[in-house]
Amino acid sequence: MRDYDVDSELKLLKPLRFKKYSRLRRRLANGIIILSMFFARPKKGIRKKTFIIKGYKHQKVKIYFFEKKSDDGKKPAMLYVHGGGFQMRGTPVHIKIVTDMMMGTDYKAVFVNYRLIPKHAFPTALEDVYHTLLWMKEHADFLNIDINHITIAGDSAGGNLSAGVSLLSRDRNGPKIEKVMLIYPVLDQTMHTDSMNDYIDTPMWNSNLNRDMWKMYLRDGDFGMLHYASPLQANLHDFPMTYIETAEFDCLRDEGVLFSNKLVKANIIVDAHHTLRTVHGYDALFFSKFVKDIKEQRNEFLNRSFHEKN
Repeated sequence: MRDYDVDSELKLLKPLRFKKYSRLRRRLANGIIILSMFFARPKKGIRKKTFIIKGYKHQKVKIYFFEKKSDDGKKPAMLYVHGGGFQMRGTPVHIKIVTDMMMGTDYKAVFVNYRLIPKHAFPTALEDVYHTLLWMKEHADFLNIDINHITIAGDSAGGNLSAGVSLLSRDRNGPKIEKVMLIYPVLDQTMHTDSMNDYIDTPMWNSNLNRDMWKMYLRDGDFGMLHYASPLQANLHDFPMTYIETAEFDCLRDEGVLFSNKLVKANIIVDAHHTLRTVHGYDALFFSKFVKDIKEQRNEFLNRSFHEKN
């Protein structure tokens, strides 16, 4: 295995290298995550509510709604979509990412537990997230959110779903997304980039795991909707103002860079941060100064007016 020159603050992640996620490993990991989420509590000053909504094909989807106890009046809202290769549940680390962004901004947040592969192939996760967006619009008065100021954010596979749902809502004349935040996102089903060829053994995520993920996710085909599953192949006209982060030692790096460049060519406002000496999932080390600085950059984007220029 290659030795990657990872930032000293992120070296705890270096031993986390996997060639394959077996069915047993997925079940064990998700079991541990469920248990940890049961005991997880939101940050002090934030209230959490749980709702069961109708997702794809009217099946049940669990979502969490977070708001500050001090909130008064309508607030902008963030729909957060967790990563995990479309196959792992959201974790307490994801909840911390969301609530940290809330504390640094004026946002309320919805966190969606979309259904996972291998049991639920494309387009289930995409449609579950889109149905959550529709639910937010339908219940905007009840939630006391401003439907004109909606951000959708996600990491890794959640970044894929965030981009895909933004395109889907645009094309279906659904709720208008004001901003999109993509954190080391999955964006390209073709896997033809240099970083995909180079990073076959990187910590946290690599091209072997990525290939297996796509096989499971598109197991039943793309139903003529490939550009929603693989947003790099989509026409990006009228895409929302976008924040994007990539990691240097990540097989997904180049597709994130290409997506950022394609947005710029489409005259979309882009705030790009191509981080160095980093690996996929670096913000799991939320206690590091490096990640704290990254979080400040994210909050600055969320607090920006849509009319501000790069």
